[in-house]
Amino acid sequence: MNCEEATKLMDGYLDGELDPITSQAIEQHLRGCRNCDQAYKTHGSLIRAIGNTTPYYKAPAGLRERIQASLREEIAERPARNGGRDAQPQFPRRQPEPRTILWGASWNWLALAAAVIFAAIIALNLVPRWQQPAADQFLATQLIASHVRSLMASHLTDVASTDQHTVKPWLDAKLDFAPPVADLSSEGFPLIGGRLDYLDSRPAAVLIYQRRKHFINLFVWPAEPNASRATKAMSRQGYQLLHWVDSDFNYWAVSDVSANDLQTLKQQFEGQTSHH
Repeated sequence: MNCEEATKLMDGYLDGELDPITSQAIEQHLRGCRNCDQAYKTHGSLIRAIGNTTPYYKAPAGLRERIQASLREEIAERPARNGGRDAQPQFPRRQPEPRTILWGASWNWLALAAAVIFAAIIALNLVPRWQQPAADQFLATQLIASHVRSLMASHLTDVASTDQHTVKPWLDAKLDFAPPVADLSSEGFPLIGGRLDYLDSRPAAVLIYQRRKHFINLFVWPAEPNASRATKAMSRQGYQLLHWVDSDFNYWAVSDVSANDLQTLKQQFEGQTSHH
């Protein structure tokens, strides 16, 4: 197996969808190919990061009891419905095969009914209530994944510079908007550089700051005209996220620093860019 074949099969291998022989061939290739092994580890870490931050919702506690009660009622009523006045004499204990077939059909029907009931409960009770938080959580998952990917793939910056007058013109030339850039080294957040990213179906500028030995990704893209100005802070799987909006731009800061550090970054950044 060569690198091209291993790359094409990597997703299936990570998801456990390949047959044992193909999986063994990929494992042998990974042991002998450093580049593919590094790609495998990076991809696996990204999948785990996304999976750990994906929101999951539990169905109501009474759902299990209602389904079990429906099953019991269906099983109890099925023999009575099958015994009509014109039915031919049957001996169920002597003829197990028709009973087995009937049981299988009954169980398949009930399983389908239970799935429909479950989907209806989720749609009617949970989706409208969590629609907006789910959108924020999905975006947060994208942001964290981009932050983790930038650290693991050694692609933290496209333009590495501590000079804001180098980073800003580079970003301006690559984007259809001009994001503000601030040098916060005197406040303990030295600028490391910038890069391009694509989030929430739009291009975004990313400013990279450092706080002691930790990196902060600050994502910037144009704000919607009626965007809410409320500041949002959240924590996901050990990462802190802070979102704010000014008259022109959306900002999302992501890092494993403390929430207070991100608040300080926001205040210092706004202090230097408010006049733009």
